[in-house]
Amino acid sequence: MATDYPERSRSSGMAWLYAPVILILFLGGALSVGAYFASDTPLTIAESIVAGYGGLAAIIAGLFIALFGVALSLVGALIGIVAAGGAVAMTLFIIGSPILAIVLIFLLMRKSKSDCPDPAAHQ
Repeated sequence: MATDYPERSRSSGMAWLYAPVILILFLGGALSVGAYFASDTPLTIAESIVAGYGGLAAIIAGLFIALFGVALSLVGALIGIVAAGGAVAMTLFIIGSPILAIVLIFLLMRKSKSDCPDPAAHQ
């Protein structure tokens, strides 16, 4: 079937693979240039490249470690919420049990309004 619309080719998605690689290369290069020109001690080109890409590797490793720390702290917060909920429930049980026992004792000790145990039998 012939249409007037041109066929668009779809990308293979390799851009999503190459984009982080290119970003890492450019960012490492920028850090290397910054280390070369802004260093207190004169660096050779090789030393500035090592410093730039080493700093980038340290930044990436620090981000992964921070992500692990956030995930671990979320698990700790969940455990803390469960423990706090258990503490609140236990406190309410300790406070509420004597009150509930006193109320039940008064309800059991009150005199019933009719002497017949089955008032429905008289209807």
